[in-house]
Amino acid sequence: MKITRKVLASVVTLLVACLVQAADPKPVARVIAITDIETDDPTGYAAWLSQANDIIKAKLGIDTFYHVYVSTFDGGKSGSVRSVIAAESVAAMAKNNAALAGDPTLRDIMDHNRAIRKIGARILYQGVRFDGSYKNSYVYTTVALVGDEAGYLKSLDGLRALFDAKGFQDAKINVYRVLAGRTTYTHRVTIALPTNERLAALLDFMSGDAQLAEWLASAAKYRTVVANMTAHDIIK
Repeated sequence: MKITRKVLASVVTLLVACLVQAADPKPVARVIAITDIETDDPTGYAAWLSQANDIIKAKLGIDTFYHVYVSTFDGGKSGSVRSVIAAESVAAMAKNNAALAGDPTLRDIMDHNRAIRKIGARILYQGVRFDGSYKNSYVYTTVALVGDEAGYLKSLDGLRALFDAKGFQDAKINVYRVLAGRTTYTHRVTIALPTNERLAALLDFMSGDAQLAEWLASAAKYRTVVANMTAHDIIK
C-alpha cells in the first residue's frame, strides 16, 4: 500500500507539472540554470568565478555571467551553495556556453574549481515573471507545487500592490517554472532585495502583517509550499 501511494503521488506530481507548463504560453524572455555546489570554500569558489566573469564580459559583453548564492536559513542545509547563470532563452544560453567552451583561461579556472567543489543537481527554469534583481542581492525563495499558474501569477499582482503600499517598492518578485531537471516542486519564486537589512525588514513584515496573512491564505488555493529559504549572492 505504501509503495502504491508513493507511485500515485509521483504520478500526480508529474501531471500537475505538465498541466502547469501548458498553462501559460507567454513566458518572459529569461531562463536560468541553477547548480547545487558542494564546497568547503564558497568564498574561494566565488572568487575564481568572479575572475571568469571578467573574462566573459570582455568576450561576450555579459555583466556577471556567474552568480554564487549561499543560503542563510535553509531547511535542507544552511550554507548551501548554488551557482546561477541566466540568458534570454535556452538557445541563447547554449550559444553562450558554446562560445566559452574553448577559452583556455576559462578552462584553467574551471580546472582549479574542480579541486575545491563537486557539482550536484542542476535545474533549468523558464521565467514567467521577472521584476528585476540587484548586484549581490539578498533573496527570499519559495519553492512550490503550483496547480494554476495563471491564477497564481495574477495573485502576485496583489502581492506587488501590497508590497508597494507597505514601503517595499524595492522588493523584486520573480517566478520561474521548472523546465528540466527532477524536483519535488514546479516553481521557484524569489523576492530580491538590495541589502540584508531590507530582507530582514521584509521578513518581519511577512511574519506580522494581517493583510499579508490574508494574501498567503488566498494564494494557498494556487500553490502548495515545499520549502522557504534565504540566501545572498557573494560574487564579486
